[in-house]
Amino acid sequence: MGDVLLCSDEFWDAQGDEIVAIDPTIEVVRLVGDEHVTPGDLDRVTIAIFSPDLYPLRSRQFMAAVVRCPNLQWFQGAFAGTDHPVFQSLLDRGVQFNTGSGATAPAIAETVIMYLLALSRDLPAMLRDQSQRHWNQRRVVELAGLNVGIVGFGAIGHEVASRAEAMGMHVVGLRRTPDPTDRFETWSNDRLDELLGWADAIVVAAPLTDATRGMFGAAEFARMKPGAWFVNVGRGPIVDEQALLTALTDGHLGGAGLDVFDVEPLPVESPLWELDNVIITAHCSGDSDTADVRAVDIIMENVRRRAAGEPLLNPVG
Repeated sequence: MGDVLLCSDEFWDAQGDEIVAIDPTIEVVRLVGDEHVTPGDLDRVTIAIFSPDLYPLRSRQFMAAVVRCPNLQWFQGAFAGTDHPVFQSLLDRGVQFNTGSGATAPAIAETVIMYLLALSRDLPAMLRDQSQRHWNQRRVVELAGLNVGIVGFGAIGHEVASRAEAMGMHVVGLRRTPDPTDRFETWSNDRLDELLGWADAIVVAAPLTDATRGMFGAAEFARMKPGAWFVNVGRGPIVDEQALLTALTDGHLGGAGLDVFDVEPLPVESPLWELDNVIITAHCSGDSDTADVRAVDIIMENVRRRAAGEPLLNPVG
């Protein structure tokens, strides 16, 4: 008996012919609109593909179906993150899990550069001046010559590094195991304190793990240079938000660009909304049409590799 694929109607309409060409025996169970998949169909599913079109409106519905597939063997995601409990439940069941790591990295990296440019020029203040029709000539800080430390030096970290280097910044990437062949300088995680004292800007692009949860607290912010900028495009729980808030309000940090938070959506009562030196985006730093195309390319390459018995891209665990 061949594989039975659970996917969205939109993904199948776009990629179904190619999938059948790769595996003519495959059957499909499609998530159509808001309809629910019948339990009998879910019993037959062996493959589930979480395509970009499912996020965010149909994510919950699709994953609710996935966890009810007792014979699931392979789950292919569109994004890099695996920290959600529902993903962990699949891994605990022994389901082969592959991600779309790298698909959103260029878009996220461009957002990081946006934060750094905006913070170095105090763009929020410029926009306030504009809204008040206030002609206020301001001096800016050039990024060229400044130091940027990137915590989490995977696909996103490297894309940030390439763009920062092109702007004349000095780059050091922090990772568990330094890579002497990397064209960027890399330090091991045990040099975090040294990195904090060296950098004019810290960019967090690490995944959420037991090792990174709570990685940035009051002690870490105190070790950063006075006036340094802090950017987080990793995961919210990596950072103690109260400690970050204190470092921003007491003037030790010069500003922050934040795309991820401990609670999402960020509660309306959060003081972070009110800070003049904070740029907030709604966990959308990597959302682009081009990123979706790259994610589908990764998915389809893994479909081809699985059919050919080749190692898959981006395995987890």
